[in-house]
Amino acid sequence: MGFIPVKSLDGASDPFEYLLMTDNEGVVIGEALVQTNGRLTKAGATGTPEFIAMRTQAAEATSTKAIPVIRVDEMREFEVPSTAQIAQTVAGSKVTLHTDGLRVTPTTTGGVFLVSATDAATPNSKVRGYFRR
Repeated sequence: MGFIPVKSLDGASDPFEYLLMTDNEGVVIGEALVQTNGRLTKAGATGTPEFIAMRTQAAEATSTKAIPVIRVDEMREFEVPSTAQIAQTVAGSKVTLHTDGLRVTPTTTGGVFLVSATDAATPNSKVRGYFRR
């Protein structure tokens, strides 16, 4: 499911940009991405993503199809599933990204996603939050 844009605190829309993936790397809609050497790649667990993929794209030996992405900013709230329960007490703390770039973990050490709300469901919570630097 990945990161879904929910709202923007400044009321701005989500304009798409079109960028190429790294060769031999696919992407799933909602995946957190960074740009390296002019190409998109999956964001690391403790690195703040720069973009969220807005389309699924299979890996290509030579990436030639630009994918639509939205740029991450500190005003945009996202909803995302978690890998385990995110308790209400975690609201206001930053959690890390899962290695798949599509979920968050309950780990707060080195976190990059500021939790604004959680349904605290077990085993996996639905979480809302912001990428804050």
